[in-house]
Amino acid sequence: MAAAPALLAALSRGRVAAAARDLQQELARLRSEAIASHRSVAMRLTWSGGRYLYAFYADGDGDGVRADDVASGRDPLIGGPRDLCSRYEGIDFGLLAEAIPEVPPGSGVLTPGSDPVRFGRSDIITFTPRGTSSSGTLYFSDGRGAVAAVVVYGATGRLRIWRFDRDRWSWMR
Repeated sequence: MAAAPALLAALSRGRVAAAARDLQQELARLRSEAIASHRSVAMRLTWSGGRYLYAFYADGDGDGVRADDVASGRDPLIGGPRDLCSRYEGIDFGLLAEAIPEVPPGSGVLTPGSDPVRFGRSDIITFTPRGTSSSGTLYFSDGRGAVAAVVVYGATGRLRIWRFDRDRWSWMR
């Protein structure tokens, strides 16, 4: 019977990893769309009903995707909103109930209750027609023991997935 908790933990780690891969692919598609369409596009995350929803927007007026332009409709919705929880049971943007280190090269500590969406105040991840983006990190967790991160490196638009290894107490790629 001792195998049951280990199996459940492995399944949960698999769901966290799948959610991270899914969002990485969504962001890669968005970057490609920005390059192909010659306009900025973005994913905006909003807190609603106790969870994050994400939607995709295009720059409608040439000044990038901005929160006020989204609210006014100048930057049109091109996809979503979507809910990560509805696609991956028990997985959401979030961290663990214990403090863990930041994803490298960060040197800080992520405490319980820290914001799992780290893209500035507006929580907008923008990709430009040159393939660059805003920099930041999205953290995913089952809330118990599995956590992963998708890091967006702004100057290149490069996307990387990291997973936290609790046994080594460090982030692994």
